Amino acid sequence: NKTTLHYFSILHRSHSARTKMSIILLDAESDKLLVSWPAVPNATKYTLQYRRVGSDDDDTAPFETLSDKLSGTQARKKNLTDEAGLGFLFRVGATMKDGEEITSWTSHDEPFKLLTREQEDARMAAPQVGLGGVSHAALVSWKKNASATDGKYEIQMRENSGGSEWTTIAASFGGLEVRKKNLTSKDGYQFRVRPAGVDGGAVFSPSSETIVTLGLSDGMKRLFGTLEQGTLLKSGHNPQPIPLEEALGGKEFVLLYASASWCGPCRQFTPMLTNWYQQLTASNNKNVEVVFLSADHDESGFQQYYKKMPWMAVDFDDDTREQLMAHIRVTGIPRLCVLDGKTGRIIEDNAVGQNLDINRWRSLRSR
Repeated sequence: NKTTLHYFSILHRSHSARTKMSIILLDAESDKLLVSWPAVPNATKYTLQYRRVGSDDDDTAPFETLSDKLSGTQARKKNLTDEAGLGFLFRVGATMKDGEEITSWTSHDEPFKLLTREQEDARMAAPQVGLGGVSHAALVSWKKNASATDGKYEIQMRENSGGSEWTTIAASFGGLEVRKKNLTSKDGYQFRVRPAGVDGGAVFSPSSETIVTLGLSDGMKRLFGTLEQGTLLKSGHNPQPIPLEEALGGKEFVLLYASASWCGPCRQFTPMLTNWYQQLTASNNKNVEVVFLSADHDESGFQQYYKKMPWMAVDFDDDTREQLMAHIRVTGIPRLCVLDGKTGRIIEDNAVGQNLDINRWRSLRSR
C-alpha cells in the first residue's frame, strides 16, 4: 500500500468547502505569521505552502513549500517582508495512507498581512492566564493600556485545536481581569486582548499561553467518594451543603484541616489560618480550598467551632470525616495537610507552623 498525498478542500472554488475548512491566522508580527488548520483524521503529516500576493494577483501564481513534514496543525513562517503590504496566501495538504491521491487544497479567502513596526510596538502584551479556582475556569489578566476608551477592552479566546478560530467573549469589558468558566476542552484555550473604542480598531495582543483548566480531579473523587450525599458543608450562620464538584472543582491545592474546639493549640492556630484564607479570598485567589475535619467529641462542639471558620467542612456525622483523618494519619492536632488538587497526592504532611505559601507548595509538588 503506497503513501499518497491527499490535499483537502479546493482553493477559492467552493463556498461550502471554505466554510467547512480554512486556514486561520493565529498571530502576526512585523516579519512573522503564525497559521493553523483543521486536523485531518488519519493524516500522517502535512505539507504547507505559501506565496506573496502581487498587485495583479491570480490563482495560478506558484506556491513555495515551507515544509512537507509537519506533524502538527500550526506553523510559523519567519523572515517575511512585504513592502507592497498586500499580504500572503497559504495552503495545506495532508499526507494519508491507503488512499487515492486527490490534488486539492485547503486555504483561506483574504490574504494574511504582517503588522507594521508601529503596530507591533503599540500593541498590548499577551495576557496572563492561570487556573480560575472554580471548576473548568481560567483567570485572564492584562495590564492597563492608555489607548482603551473608558478603560474598556475586547477579549477573544480560541480552543487550542487545529483551525479553531478566535471568538469574541467580551466586546467592551471594563476591568483588567476576567474569569472564564465552562472551559472543558482537554486541548486547552488561548486568549488575546486589545483596547476597545480605538478608531480603525487596535491590533490584538499576542496570544496567551495555553491554559488547560481543572474540573474535579480523579484524586479528589477518590478521596471524597464516600461522602453520603456527595456534598461538603459551606460555612455560614446556617451551613449549607455544596456539591463536591462545586466545592473542590478547579482547586490547585486542597488543605485538610484536622482541629477541635477543646484543643488549645488549635484555638491559637485557627485565627491565623482564617486570616490567611481571607486574604486569599480578598485577592480573588480561588485556587485553594480548606476542608475542616472535626476532631471534636460531639456534634455540638463541631457546630460551635465551625461557626468561626470561613471554609468548607465534612459533616460531623459523615463517615468520610474519620476516613480522611485516617488517610492522612492524624495522630495529633492541629494538623493541616496540603494535597495536590490535580492528583490528591500529599504535598506537605503538616503545614502548621510553616509558611503558608502557594508558590512554596508548587515547588514541593514539582520535586
